[in-house]
Amino acid sequence: MKKASIFYFSGTGNTWWVSETFVRIFNEKGITASAYSVEKINGSRAGRIISESDLVGFGFPTHGSDLPFIMKEFFQELPPVKNKRTFIFCTQWMWSGDGARVAEEFLDEKQFNIFWAEHFFMPSNVCVSVTRFLPYTNDRMKISKTLAKTEKRIRGFIHKIMNERPFRRGFNRISEASGAFQRVPFRRFFERLRDDIFYEKSLCIRCRKCARLCPSGNLIFEGKELKTKGICILCLRCYSFCPVSAITYMNKPHNLKRGEPYKGPVKEFNPELLLADDSD
Repeated sequence: MKKASIFYFSGTGNTWWVSETFVRIFNEKGITASAYSVEKINGSRAGRIISESDLVGFGFPTHGSDLPFIMKEFFQELPPVKNKRTFIFCTQWMWSGDGARVAEEFLDEKQFNIFWAEHFFMPSNVCVSVTRFLPYTNDRMKISKTLAKTEKRIRGFIHKIMNERPFRRGFNRISEASGAFQRVPFRRFFERLRDDIFYEKSLCIRCRKCARLCPSGNLIFEGKELKTKGICILCLRCYSFCPVSAITYMNKPHNLKRGEPYKGPVKEFNPELLLADDSD
């Protein structure tokens, strides 16, 4: 195995960090690896990269034990391949049951051979005020401990890959039932949740960062007014990275008494790096 390519979506940095950690460790082991944000690459170019790779990985955060909408669109754009050796991973805060397995629904019809799948625990990025009962933190000491544990898990997973030991977490009936406990209601109410992002006009400084960062194009400015299209994919990027916490969710502004919104697992994360058009 000489070349590995990873395609991922990351809303607020967790899956980006895991993808970059995969790249670093693969390169340490003599395998040329690259990671591509699905926001930067179209399906045809991804297909060419995949055809030149010995190993392909796909990563994403779980949204209600389901794929982020943008990953579903990306998978649908991919050209068919034949017997490409593939691994899947998802990032989660607590549990997702079969969070990685859900991608099989899309990749099987494209003829990817999924030999490996894993779930990686990352800090909670769900910091909206309506979920005040869910803890989150920007404490770098606490986050660094989580990252250290996750890197150890990534190294163990890569060891399985390099030693040709198939391992597919969540690919069983119990895990699927556990995932469906979240996924069924999430899919049922998903469309209703797609227009719950808005903003506090009195706080907004019209920097347009929220619109620039939105992966679905849900937010647009018309003059000085922010408008929404009702096509939010619930990634929380606009909410987390608004410099003045003007973005609201379900008409509730961020409660700064809980601390600043989640801004990624490391200080170096910049969500704008995920956006530059890298397709042809």
